[in-house]
Amino acid sequence: MIRRIIYSAIPALLMLSASIQAEIVDRIVAVVGNQVITMSELEKAYNKDELGLLKSNSQISRQEYLEKMIEKMLIDQEVKRQGITVSVLEVEQAIEKKRTQLGMSPEDFIQTLRRQGMTIDEYREQVRQNLVLGKLVSREVKSEINITDQEIQLYYQKHQAEFKTPDKIHLYHLVIRKGEASRETISRIQKEFAQGTSFTALAKKYSEGEEAEKGGDLGWVEMNALKPELAQMLKNLQINELSPVYEDEVGLHLFWIQGKDQGTQLALDQVRDQIKQILEREQFDQQYELWLKRLKSKAYIEIRL
Repeated sequence: MIRRIIYSAIPALLMLSASIQAEIVDRIVAVVGNQVITMSELEKAYNKDELGLLKSNSQISRQEYLEKMIEKMLIDQEVKRQGITVSVLEVEQAIEKKRTQLGMSPEDFIQTLRRQGMTIDEYREQVRQNLVLGKLVSREVKSEINITDQEIQLYYQKHQAEFKTPDKIHLYHLVIRKGEASRETISRIQKEFAQGTSFTALAKKYSEGEEAEKGGDLGWVEMNALKPELAQMLKNLQINELSPVYEDEVGLHLFWIQGKDQGTQLALDQVRDQIKQILEREQFDQQYELWLKRLKSKAYIEIRL
């Protein structure tokens, strides 16, 4: 009899144990106003990266992820409080604009979403949330941004070196692919150049590069488009001077510069709009953080992680 009672009690005990374990696993990790975030919700969001944070920084901890979830919940609550909505038409227009920008047909666009693990309805909801957030941010953050002419002028004065046309060189190039005789060939080219043979003639004769038929002419090249170590070497090279040998995984390279353009300083009026955009981004980041702090200060938040 006692044994029967014990046996009959075991399933109930197991159910109770499972219930307790589930409660522990799904405990509340944060309270945000009248809403909560549970451990299972945090784990699901973190493992699926629902906020898209881990793409840019895989080292984000669960604690940091929870803080971002709290911020999103606060924003969602503020959207609801202010009654901000978007119409079906606004959502469809935004989707159509994105599809057109990507140059995709409706069918290709849907297939691309599927490959990313998302249905069109899920994407619509994502777009709707982004549009609602955009309206809220425009009302609460962008309205606080004001860039003055004085700020634009001051930024220009401090960053004049950034506002000039890039330095350019009229560059010629030849390459000898790596092999048993490659260094011997390079030495022969250097000797012939020193004896007066033109670089273009040497490139046509020896180069294994695509531009060999044009005498190695690469045209005018922006210095900032070159590899840093190559740009540094060419920066010190004089016009009509043969470069030192530059070696990489392709082979042995020689360069020759026919002309240089040091670039020109751009006037303030030419870059005014660009500077304004830079300052607006800076102010936006500052105002957004201040706005989030105000939201947090007005809300009841309890973290239990």
